[in-house]
Amino acid sequence: MCLHPQKGFQGEDMALDVAWLGARDASKVLVAISATHGVEGLYGSGCQIAGLQQFKPEELPADTAVMVMHALNPYGFSWLRRVNEDNMDINRNHVNFEAGPPSNDGYEDIHAWLLPDEWTSATQLTLQQQIMGYLAQKGVRAGTRAVTGGQYRHADGIFYGGKELCWSNRQLNQLAHKYLQHAKLIAVLDHHTGLGPSGHTELICRHPVDSQSLALARQWWGADVTSPASGESASEVIDGNVRMAFVHLCPQATVVSIAMEVGTQAQPQVMAALFADNWLYQKGDPQSPQGLAIRQQVRDAFFVDTPEWREQAMTRAMQIWQDAFKGMSSTAI
Repeated sequence: MCLHPQKGFQGEDMALDVAWLGARDASKVLVAISATHGVEGLYGSGCQIAGLQQFKPEELPADTAVMVMHALNPYGFSWLRRVNEDNMDINRNHVNFEAGPPSNDGYEDIHAWLLPDEWTSATQLTLQQQIMGYLAQKGVRAGTRAVTGGQYRHADGIFYGGKELCWSNRQLNQLAHKYLQHAKLIAVLDHHTGLGPSGHTELICRHPVDSQSLALARQWWGADVTSPASGESASEVIDGNVRMAFVHLCPQATVVSIAMEVGTQAQPQVMAALFADNWLYQKGDPQSPQGLAIRQQVRDAFFVDTPEWREQAMTRAMQIWQDAFKGMSSTAI
């Protein structure tokens, strides 16, 4: 357990927990991560619980283990935010800060719009119109890349990648060095929500288009695997991706990393929730009635609390886990 230095929304302790199933010296390891984006852990932790129940240690394929990382971003999970305690998107934070963070000049065009003095229906409509106009001017893909790709200048902005490695990613580095240096084949499943058609799971693979890792992902999971680098994904190219960090954290291994991205609401609604959350923690009161309403808005944007959505998402998740085990078993190392 990695105890977080801050307290949760209800004053509780927060932690990143790790569970290991199977032999500690197994050369093939499935790494299952939840709550990289905090509130998205409502889905991810459910998948982890289901996986622990369905895949017993004694029934795992030969020479294969499972490493479960529960609540990589425990602050965001507790507070129902996508970001961490420093307003960082930790999935934009795993960059080489010594070499200088990536630049995103396009974000400068929109930042001033995000923090009106008041959060009212009128100011929200104005922001929506400004963003839609920006996307129309720049083109949807280029505009979306500017908004969501990650930025490193404005700590009070959205998709902020920070100026140094955050607590969650420091723990990730330590855990990878502690548990995975013996592994020869690592499959990383990072559980996400909030992008794509409601209930549909897209498998987003950020490995280079000509890499062995992308080829293996397509071999293991088939047509549901998409590549942002080739422009076929609902997600844009981003900087500082957490699951891709395993490539350089575990250079001795072949790493196959995917995001299991489950759709929830329409994209304008999801973005509206992120804009509202960012405004709330910069200019509002999280404990006020308005703050609690925005907190619920964020929860709804990243977790569809219906039996149908949960069943569809969970059934597909367990298929993806099962296919990962089959794929690793069939891959020579």
